[in-house]
Amino acid sequence: MNTYFNEITSKPINTVDGKILYKIPAGAMCGNGDLGVVFDNDETDLIVHISKCDFWKFTSGTQGNGGIKAVGNLRIKNVDLKNYNIKQYFDKGLLECTFGNMEMEFFVAPENLIYFEIKVSDTCPEVGIEIPDTCGSSNSESEENAVKCFVRKFEGEDVTRETAVALCLRKLGTRTQDGSDFIRYCISVVTNFDDEKYTEKGIEAVMNSDYDRDKSRTQEKWEKIFSASRVTLEDKEIEAFYNSSLYHLAGCMGNREFPPGLFGNFITDDFFPWAGDYHMNYNYEAPYYCIFSANHPELFDGYMTPVNEMSDEAERMAKLFGCRGYAFPVSFGPKALDVYSQPDGKEHGILFLGQKSHAAYACVIPLMHWFSTYDSDYAKENYYNFVFNTALFWEDYLVKEKGRYVIRNDAAHEIPYYRGEKFRYWTHKGQIEAVNAINSLGLVKLLFKGVYDMAKELGLNSEKYSLWEDINKNLSEFPTFIKHGKRCFRYSKRGIRWRNENTVGLQHIYPASQIGLDSGEKLLKIAKNTYFINDRRLDDNGSNSYLPAGARIGVDPEFLIEGIHQNIKEFAMPNRLFRHHGGGIEHLTTIPATINEMLLQSHEGVIRPFPCWNKESDASFENLRADGAFLVSAKLKKERISSLIIKSLKGRSCKVECAGVTTVVRMSDLVKIPCTKDGNTVTFETQADETYILL
Repeated sequence: MNTYFNEITSKPINTVDGKILYKIPAGAMCGNGDLGVVFDNDETDLIVHISKCDFWKFTSGTQGNGGIKAVGNLRIKNVDLKNYNIKQYFDKGLLECTFGNMEMEFFVAPENLIYFEIKVSDTCPEVGIEIPDTCGSSNSESEENAVKCFVRKFEGEDVTRETAVALCLRKLGTRTQDGSDFIRYCISVVTNFDDEKYTEKGIEAVMNSDYDRDKSRTQEKWEKIFSASRVTLEDKEIEAFYNSSLYHLAGCMGNREFPPGLFGNFITDDFFPWAGDYHMNYNYEAPYYCIFSANHPELFDGYMTPVNEMSDEAERMAKLFGCRGYAFPVSFGPKALDVYSQPDGKEHGILFLGQKSHAAYACVIPLMHWFSTYDSDYAKENYYNFVFNTALFWEDYLVKEKGRYVIRNDAAHEIPYYRGEKFRYWTHKGQIEAVNAINSLGLVKLLFKGVYDMAKELGLNSEKYSLWEDINKNLSEFPTFIKHGKRCFRYSKRGIRWRNENTVGLQHIYPASQIGLDSGEKLLKIAKNTYFINDRRLDDNGSNSYLPAGARIGVDPEFLIEGIHQNIKEFAMPNRLFRHHGGGIEHLTTIPATINEMLLQSHEGVIRPFPCWNKESDASFENLRADGAFLVSAKLKKERISSLIIKSLKGRSCKVECAGVTTVVRMSDLVKIPCTKDGNTVTFETQADETYILL
């Protein structure tokens, strides 16, 4: 079975009983990391929605009509859609389409060019571009040198930053093969963020386009992406969704100035929920959970851009709480777009929703990058300052009481409608005045562990070490209580105890990485008790952390595999997106993050191959990335690990827990390397860019 392939055999259905499926499109998709397309149709025509990560309307305010916007549509008229078939080749970035009266090849090239080739039958289909006229855009069209140009622009008093996009359509010509004619087309998509002369640039791009050259480049790009790592499972359905999830994530994580918001680059109209913004209390971070373990650190490159662009606002917001450093609202847009101001808001007129943890949550992903790469230059240039300033806020915000650092007045869950005359303080008093929210404790523990480790490696801020050590040592313990007769984690020490939705009560386990297989029997028992209070495998806002958290604490692997299959059955769309409530792309991380945690763990400084896997099910992986900057490859066959190979990228000390390993051999010269053994754990020193075989 080709697990880099998917076939769609019926027209996409985007409504059920006349209701839109929460804006998650069902049609075939492809993208190049910035530009994205989604197939759709009406009664007679094929429609291809076009969107781009950097095309936004910059209108401030939570109730405005700003946010990410659709670029336009490609319309191919009079297509017989009764016989509908689209083949998606993820490792080629290619769509092959067959309809009743038309065959078409389609791909999005790395240069932000859309190419398609139509096999001509009796009549040549009519091809055109449509531009939405909603949300006050000014549109225009022109033609030059047989290139049709369409411009959509947002400007005027209600926008804080002008945005414009040009779509240029060119018919490339006709080729003949085996007696059939094939007409080729190219569309360029250029915004004013790409080039100030976006229309001229778009015309130049299509005039210099080369179908065959760019088809080869597209295939080379996707082959390279999928060669970075590989997972092979007996369960081919899960393996296929693993690969397609990485495909969709890579398809929208390529613009370094405009990383994907809630719905990536599959925007089909101007009215996506929450303006498609960056939600900082897990939604923005969640798509990145799996990228480092899957050995795709390059997909992180855009993550910090909007985070760093908020630095001035973050400093201002921290001062509102009497603190130095950075604090974040619940959400914002690119270029520090204000979607958080609320004149009637009870928290300084800003949408915090009672939570102080948003900036700390934003640190989770750069800290994942740090521990998995130890790339000092990259960290210093891109995120050390942000992590440091977030720690600075918490230095001031934490209160030390009886030797313990305590978090006060920080809600575990969002406090809804924290504004207006109708808001009743006493209704939400427990949340507003909460003490030691468990998710914040986990995030702050990770924050100070990370900033301390990073600062020492970079040789920075040594004056802070003793304070950070004290916080790491004396931050309050995770609160617990008795539920259903068992000791479990409580959402806060004082305030909310529990909720039966979301996974807030488990996010200190994952993604905050504060509990794992080395945490001791007592803490692991509490974690497992908490884990099984409710089955959150199908939680709209939590399956992407619930399932990986289960692997972290070693629950029954078959429970997790069953949960993955349940998510596929319940939520998977024909194009292999997932129709969840919480957002559009965040659930693409669920399967790869869970499988990677089941196959390999390393967050506690110990590499563990197959730590949460049914040993009766053969599996293998190549180049999964472990903390400490190691690439690990391993095979499990007939209930034993038959191969274990580790490449050291930074030359750090390596510790591996694997029964039966007694010898470490350097691959370059087959020399045995000195190692120490403690039970099933082997420790040895490595050299950068050397590979080691464990026997």
